[in-house]
Amino acid sequence: MDHRPPSLSFSSSLTWQALHPSGRPVVWHKSVWFRNHIPKHAFIAWVTAWNRLHTRDRMRRWGLSIPPDCVLCSRNAESREHLFFSCGFSSAVWGHFLARNSLSPPLLFMDCLTWVSSPSRDPNISLIIKLVFQASIYRLWKERNRRLHDLTARSSTVIIKEIKVILRAKLDPLSYKF
Repeated sequence: MDHRPPSLSFSSSLTWQALHPSGRPVVWHKSVWFRNHIPKHAFIAWVTAWNRLHTRDRMRRWGLSIPPDCVLCSRNAESREHLFFSCGFSSAVWGHFLARNSLSPPLLFMDCLTWVSSPSRDPNISLIIKLVFQASIYRLWKERNRRLHDLTARSSTVIIKEIKVILRAKLDPLSYKF
């Protein structure tokens, strides 16, 4: 709380700060909100980081009577950790991009989110990894919802191709800046 004496002048920024105090900073913000991010991918990554996606484990905790199985692999209970890292389908997608660069990130979501903030000393590689991370989360979540709501399934190869198209479209114009 600010204990300064009242001022005779009005400041909208000080009023805003008084009405909306800053929250605790998070260590992973640079993994989500970075220069050249794709807004819809960053938003889903942000929601995922706060563990607010409506995964089956969360919906079951709310009391909904739904099967616990992962929509993508049907082998384990669906949770954020499983859906984006442990699931065989998502491992094929995420692993495709990591294997090409001989990278091995942590296996837990929050640890990986922190790792993604600076996965390489090369700033270009770091940007690509951040974009791949967010595009993978976005596309895996879309595929999960497609299977759940539209009852149509696509292979991990199709998802990988979609991510490559997105990356090329994002990175090609950036290459002209250098």
